[in-house]
Amino acid sequence: MRLSLSTYEMELVRKQIGREPLESEWKVIDALWSEHCSYKSSKIFLRTFPTGGENVIMGIEDWQDAGAVDLGDGLALVLKVESHNHPSAIDPFNGAATGVGGIIRDIVSKGAKPIALLDMIRVGDLGSERNRWLLKGIISGIGFYGNSIGVPVVGGELSFDESYNDNPLVDVACAGIVKKDKIIPSVVKKSGLKLVLVGLTGIDGLGGASFASRKLSGEDEIGAVQIADPFAGKIIIDATLEVSDKVEAIKDLGGGGLAVAVTEMANGLGANIKLENVPLRVKEMTPEDIIVSETQERMLFAVEEGNVQSVCKSFEYYEYPCAVIGEITEDKIIRFTFEGKEIVSLPSELLLSPPLYMWGTSTERRGMKPRIAVEIGQAIRKVLTHPDMVSKEWAYSQFDYEVGISTVIKPGEADASLVKLPNGKFLALKGDANPELCLYNSYECGKAIFAEVYRNLATVGSIGVAAVDHLQFGDPRRPEVYQDFVNSVRGISEASKVLNVPIVGGKVSFYNENLRGEAIKPTPLIVMAGISEKFFRPKIDEDQYIVLLGITKDQLAGSLYHKLFGGEEETPNEILYEDLITSKFVTQLIREGKVEFVKDISKGGIIGSLWPIIVKGYSVSLNIDSIIGASRVESKLFSENGGRFILLTQNLEEIISRSRDNGIFSSQIGKVKGREKIGLSLNDKFLDLTEEVDKYYSFLEGMQ
Repeated sequence: MRLSLSTYEMELVRKQIGREPLESEWKVIDALWSEHCSYKSSKIFLRTFPTGGENVIMGIEDWQDAGAVDLGDGLALVLKVESHNHPSAIDPFNGAATGVGGIIRDIVSKGAKPIALLDMIRVGDLGSERNRWLLKGIISGIGFYGNSIGVPVVGGELSFDESYNDNPLVDVACAGIVKKDKIIPSVVKKSGLKLVLVGLTGIDGLGGASFASRKLSGEDEIGAVQIADPFAGKIIIDATLEVSDKVEAIKDLGGGGLAVAVTEMANGLGANIKLENVPLRVKEMTPEDIIVSETQERMLFAVEEGNVQSVCKSFEYYEYPCAVIGEITEDKIIRFTFEGKEIVSLPSELLLSPPLYMWGTSTERRGMKPRIAVEIGQAIRKVLTHPDMVSKEWAYSQFDYEVGISTVIKPGEADASLVKLPNGKFLALKGDANPELCLYNSYECGKAIFAEVYRNLATVGSIGVAAVDHLQFGDPRRPEVYQDFVNSVRGISEASKVLNVPIVGGKVSFYNENLRGEAIKPTPLIVMAGISEKFFRPKIDEDQYIVLLGITKDQLAGSLYHKLFGGEEETPNEILYEDLITSKFVTQLIREGKVEFVKDISKGGIIGSLWPIIVKGYSVSLNIDSIIGASRVESKLFSENGGRFILLTQNLEEIISRSRDNGIFSSQIGKVKGREKIGLSLNDKFLDLTEEVDKYYSFLEGMQ
């Protein structure tokens, strides 16, 4: 029996229940107390997040499967982010596909209709055949599931770094819409309710929660990976939404299977489960395996006895298994029996109260690589051909991003995706991370990634209304890893408060390491949703003025330029008020129709922000001396400090004047030229980038 529990935790269990637990009980405790389910090393700090607000309907409370905010007009947005990192490292196709299925069920469990998916993927060096295999499988799995169930994948990220060798990161976020008075809780508040399970239980995904709470071993761990079945998933979506007004609570069966779903739904009350009533896919499964199986496409409902028949009738219409497996009890004991024999009998309080840890920390600064001398033209070419800067069309072309005909801005068209809502407004979505910056200063990085997503939404005319986070790190018992985790939480929390965007949910994923025991770069990720009253699609034309908003700083640490060329550099200091005022100014300009194209300045600096213009076949003139702030040329071109935007406009004088009235530094730094040549003029010295543009479009085509 392989458990993730420590000796201390096992002794704690024995002391609390006054006996030696059965093997089946150890498995249940292991599932509930896994890092994946219990947040043992993180919950203390997660409590510092700003989770409330006037529009928050459901935040981080109890064991709710997703957060919700009021959108007005009687509608609510339901938002969630999840990952399937470890499963995707073993079986990339099923690992990624089941990640999509799981996040969809989280949204559906609130009674909400899923309307959009985002996928944020990080893999290692594509020079490795295994990393190419991982990436192909991950993209195929996401496309297979999303396309089959009819939920569009409208955006995301695809990034590459050697630290993700062996341990890719596969983050999936989903947004759903529901009438705000029809939101269904994931927990119950009274006894006597019948517990109804839909779907078949099999032997796939056994011990998945425990598997996700430890390092990859390199051994055969394929049995811990669930198998995807999107056609069954579509039945779950349709039938669950059909019966949502007939149930008291809904819980997706994810990590830990029935053990976790039943315990979390009971929420301190008790439950009696008869395992012989569980519909099985595989005959003669042991009772222990039935309890902790993580077979996908299952849902648990708490139902008044009088509504059970009606609920099951909806699933039986699709010939989908539906059975009463138990009920909620007053005695605060979670019991699983099999043909009259007690298999598990444990107090709810024990299962829901794992020990919480605050590990040691280290403030030791990570060393920077020696500086590589490079000429500016050479540096531009190297930055623009980095895999992070190339076209990701190979990936998103495999996704049906237009299904449902509500996608307004498609993947790759702007810094955020835009989806039309039933009330005529527009929902903007974006997810972002910056592991390179987090490597040097995770506190500033926490602020920076939150601010960057906020700016991304502003580029399509939207103001952020809700965020969810996913905090991904190595072993939390390592002082430097835990320090990064704590600092990133502090930074995210500060940005959430300043920008007034509540955090309504999230996830923590520890033990992300390669087979040599080296941790991934710290990778906290933020997914944010915003609302816009007006549709805005970026437009590029000849003779548009290029305006820079914000001040550029001599802060290159953590930038793509710094990653490639090294050097002892200063870390960007995120001044959140700059992000706030520039973002609000940009959204106002968009709503007034004063700008045609907006790009926030992040990866690649100003050069990276001009790249989407150049790859459309234009040349760009850039006056380096007009870039306000930084003293060094490389900083002017490549610094990734926040609070800045590139605008394309014909209303030059008005924008410059109004920006200064709002206390924002601004200047015209260049102009969009014609299509005769493709490249960049730096102070009238032309750099032909035709070859780099070809690489932009062809780099990932070799993945076919």
